[in-house]
Amino acid sequence: MSLPETHKALVLSSFKTPLDLSVQSVPTPRATPGNAVVRVLATHVFSYGKDVYSGKLPYPMTLPLTPGAGAVCRVASVGSDAVSLKEGDLVLVDINVRARDDPSFNILHGLFATGPAERMMSGEWRHGSYAEYLKAPLENIFSLDEQVLTKQMGYSIHDLLFITTLMIPFGGLSDIDVKPGDTVIVAPATGSFGGAAVTMALAMGAKVVAAGRNESQLKAMESLLGGIYDGRMATVKLVGDVEEDTKALVNATPRGQGADAFIDFSPAAAAKSTHIKSCLMALKSFGHAAFMGGIREDVSIPYPLIMLKSIRIQGRFMYERASVLKLVAMVEAGLVKLGKKAGVEVIGAYGLEDAEKALDLAEANAGFGKEVIFTP
Repeated sequence: MSLPETHKALVLSSFKTPLDLSVQSVPTPRATPGNAVVRVLATHVFSYGKDVYSGKLPYPMTLPLTPGAGAVCRVASVGSDAVSLKEGDLVLVDINVRARDDPSFNILHGLFATGPAERMMSGEWRHGSYAEYLKAPLENIFSLDEQVLTKQMGYSIHDLLFITTLMIPFGGLSDIDVKPGDTVIVAPATGSFGGAAVTMALAMGAKVVAAGRNESQLKAMESLLGGIYDGRMATVKLVGDVEEDTKALVNATPRGQGADAFIDFSPAAAAKSTHIKSCLMALKSFGHAAFMGGIREDVSIPYPLIMLKSIRIQGRFMYERASVLKLVAMVEAGLVKLGKKAGVEVIGAYGLEDAEKALDLAEANAGFGKEVIFTP
């Protein structure tokens, strides 16, 4: 595929309000050994994007850069060492880029970098997916079976983008070894990642107790997802009282015996919330918990109970490559639903020139089921 000399990209030049974002003509990257260049078809717009790009939410990144998110793309050019990817392939591009010489360090391509990994964002992996073309490491590019997904299952390119959201809770659920028949508490369950965790746990064969403060949203999720996944879902409205919430959570589990696992996606503002303690107290002995939220300070946990019940708490930032491969296989097998079949709707698809409109709409629809995307 012949690549143009230049292409359009959204460039963030500084952190300020109004946002210092502009569409610019930039050199088109070239594939070299170890990477590929892809044509971006659809990429996710974060609900918290405005806060990040204004500096209100202090994500460490090297400016100027092209921001980015997970993307569905078509391969335009591959490096000379690629053995399976080829031009024209429909692919998923993962933003979780790990250092090849030390995988304990990683960046979120076009979004986040700390410590020694800042060198990756400052140089080779500076620019993300908010552009017509993107260069990505070969190991971050995953082939999709276009015939199965779009022709047989009827998914659109926009639908496929939901896989990039599902990757995150799947990483945590895999870490805590959720199995078919387990009972999993998801809290808070009505946000983008919490809702994806409900979907993912159900697809893995678990029973789910979805907990949160918005009862109407919880019931809407139960009505939709419970029907898709054989009624293996219950909901609990949290009231902020530790004992009362714990009792309600336990009562929502099969035979009132408690849950096998808990996955948390608390936002930063929930640091003082009581729900983490209640969810931990609702676990069975030898239960597991995954912390994947955005809290930036210490939280209270019931130390004696965790010790006496041999509960394991697992932190997880993003996921591993093996989890992405497994998730793609599950989607292609029909075990994980996407798009309207999963209660997820793309409510806005924008060109790069309409970035502010896209960010505004995403911010206003931060909960589960409403997706905003760029189609560069």
